[in-house]
Amino acid sequence: MKKIDKHIGLYFIIDGNFTRDFVGMTKLAIDLGVKIIQYRDKNVGLSEMLKNAIKIRELTKKSETIFIVNDNVDVALKSDADGIHIGKEDAKYEYARKLLPNKIIGISADNLEESLFAEKNGADYIGLGPIFPTSTKPDAGQIIGIKKLSEIVKLIQIPVIAIGGINLKKLESVLATKVSGVAIISAILGKPNPENEMKNIINKIKKQNQMRG
Repeated sequence: MKKIDKHIGLYFIIDGNFTRDFVGMTKLAIDLGVKIIQYRDKNVGLSEMLKNAIKIRELTKKSETIFIVNDNVDVALKSDADGIHIGKEDAKYEYARKLLPNKIIGISADNLEESLFAEKNGADYIGLGPIFPTSTKPDAGQIIGIKKLSEIVKLIQIPVIAIGGINLKKLESVLATKVSGVAIISAILGKPNPENEMKNIINKIKKQNQMRG
């Protein structure tokens, strides 16, 4: 079983609202050494989502890249994904852990209390956000900002993935908080050349990590 570590870098979310080229985007991410891919597809049925998840799984199975399904336990289970990312609902986490006892489970959080709760209850990582305003998820909740992000990262032992409004210009300030990774959707998939954007973001992360030592 693949395991998540503290040095994630780019956590790439392949969102069906931005692309239907799941195979192409997965191959690109694997080729560029992305450690985690999440498949997110809110506006399709179970069978369509499962079909796409299986395609992604076939590619990631042969690689070091971890494959996470967003929110749908059945799809994660039937596609044999490496894990699932879910919202803050306690019951859903317990249900997911029961069905996927040996898989990676990430939980969304938007403050310290929720982050500590997720850690205490056995989450493998936290998706913390929104850090900045985001058009991808306009109902995401109150903006956290860099200062609070930094404070939470210092108090949480499991990996923290920052999400929400992060792009190349804002990347340096986010990485300076020593988060384990940054989740990005529109700043890659919403651009005319996603490949170039992904390369630029990955290079920026590598450069920042080298400066940290």
